[in-house]
Amino acid sequence: MGDNTCPESQTVPQVAPPADWLAQARVAGLETYAGMSGCTIDERLDELANQRVNVVEIDSELSDYLLEGRFQEQVELMHMIADRCHKRGMRAVAYYPTLEVLTAHADKVVHTMFRDHPDWIQVFLDGRPNCFVGNVVFWVPPGTESAWMCPTSGYADYFNNRVAALARTSLDGVWGDVPLFADLVGQWPCVNASCRAKFKKDTGLEIPAKVNWDDPVFRRWVRWRHQVIWEFEQKMVAAARTVRKDFAIIVETVTMDYSGATVQGLDGAAADDNEVHRVWEVDAVSDGNAMRDATANDWICMATMMKHGRGCADPRPCWVFCYGLQEVDAEYVVALAVATGNNPYESKIPFMNSTVGGSYRTRIYGWLERHADVFRARSACAAALLFSSASRDYLDRNAGIGLYDSLNDDDGDWWGELEIDRTRSLNYLADYRGCAKLLFHDHVPFDVITTPHLTRQALAGRRLLVAPSVRALSSEAISTLIGYLKDGGVLVLTGADLGSLEEDGKPRGAAKLLVDLGLPTQGKVWTKQVVGKGTVFQVPQAAGKTYFVDSDGAVLGQLDQAAVLAGRQIETDAPRSVLMELRRVDPNLVLLLCVNLSGLGENGVESFRPLTAR
Repeated sequence: MGDNTCPESQTVPQVAPPADWLAQARVAGLETYAGMSGCTIDERLDELANQRVNVVEIDSELSDYLLEGRFQEQVELMHMIADRCHKRGMRAVAYYPTLEVLTAHADKVVHTMFRDHPDWIQVFLDGRPNCFVGNVVFWVPPGTESAWMCPTSGYADYFNNRVAALARTSLDGVWGDVPLFADLVGQWPCVNASCRAKFKKDTGLEIPAKVNWDDPVFRRWVRWRHQVIWEFEQKMVAAARTVRKDFAIIVETVTMDYSGATVQGLDGAAADDNEVHRVWEVDAVSDGNAMRDATANDWICMATMMKHGRGCADPRPCWVFCYGLQEVDAEYVVALAVATGNNPYESKIPFMNSTVGGSYRTRIYGWLERHADVFRARSACAAALLFSSASRDYLDRNAGIGLYDSLNDDDGDWWGELEIDRTRSLNYLADYRGCAKLLFHDHVPFDVITTPHLTRQALAGRRLLVAPSVRALSSEAISTLIGYLKDGGVLVLTGADLGSLEEDGKPRGAAKLLVDLGLPTQGKVWTKQVVGKGTVFQVPQAAGKTYFVDSDGAVLGQLDQAAVLAGRQIETDAPRSVLMELRRVDPNLVLLLCVNLSGLGENGVESFRPLTAR
């Protein structure tokens, strides 16, 4: 570590960091390095403070395989930087990759994670270890070993002992990066000895030998992998709590609602997070141009992912990456984050510890500082969209990614290349995002409710609930939906075989939700039926997918009938491309937040021409 004395640092005024910092976060990254002087750190922290940043993500050398001496150096560095953040009224969290460990010059050093702990490494379904050296992804330089660790192995204790050590510093939390089963160089980890033993203990079953979505055991294993990652996250919290009750665990979650969550295991919608907080890495369509060349459907995808993150985290605060290239495109991404109730982490594509511009960040973060009620507000939406990660897993079967909908052969940094990877090519995801698009276009403010949060209490006050393609539901979830109807709710159901699978993939032999409601299981005609005090609108087709692809006016008309019956919260003649949100500060103050997406990709890729809504 460099010289920590700096004359200027003596004059920094003491400013109390915000108590509700997780809910009021305006986040930025700070890259540090070995030998960095105290003066340099002070200069960079002053710059961030002047940009109205109030949470600093410290990116140091914790990505590397650190023997104990080097790790202690990093602990001291984190402690020093956190103290200096606090003097400026900012909180500090340490970026710490959870399951990936890097070793530079792997062919020249004695110790690498793979050499020292081969039994801790994830193993692919074909038996190969999940480890590679450079030239695969941009963050792993040539000659550097990337070892992906198994969360069921002894590595979990090793890692969490270090989390506890960081909790003994002045840090306010750890930013744990992407605890997932990585599929960068192989498919479907992990089947090592510790995973095999745990799966047998938890389920009484043997890990399947191959991918077979028709096999209930394989489906059970897919669901179990979500549980394993969730348990690893909870152990991080437990380790921190042994030291400090106020030490936050913030998990960077790159998998949103799409198929990455299926294969990689990390899924914020699979279970309630308890005390885990999330920062969602909402990727842009291009690592070169961010969202500038996105289509209108791509913007709907991003808006839905923002909603999804907020719904998974509820009622806890959550943060989202807001990548931009220039101010004119970047501010739309931040606007979507803020309107959907997420705190922004502003950066310039494709790097975390960057900014679109100092004056830009100062402007948007200054506005958020002056309008703190935006983040104190809670949702005032009377409508909700149900998300079932099990239905996504079993319907889409990891056939394609689904992150966005467009392809662009002219951009080598575009998110995908194959037709199967487009949102519209998938079954569950297209229906789900299409239903979100319907609600957006009909100006129906809504929240996302994930199946772990599907309770009578969560549905209290909800006048409209849209449930697309919910093929895999627990008996409790089905009972809750029927109870919601009987209590007077309006329910919209799309898709076939609803409730035909348990959440763990076991077949029921019948579409239990439809059978219990006496609804048709085949056909293309919408059915409207009174159930108790409520009404259900249902069609056995994926109507949301139809609307996602071609904005079918007939489908929108059906949704609008349901919205009118439920009682519209907003009456407006605004264009469909203006997204509207309602958030309540107190009983007497409700905020209407609008994001005008008019002119953004309405003519396909590379048609970013923002328009004033009329």
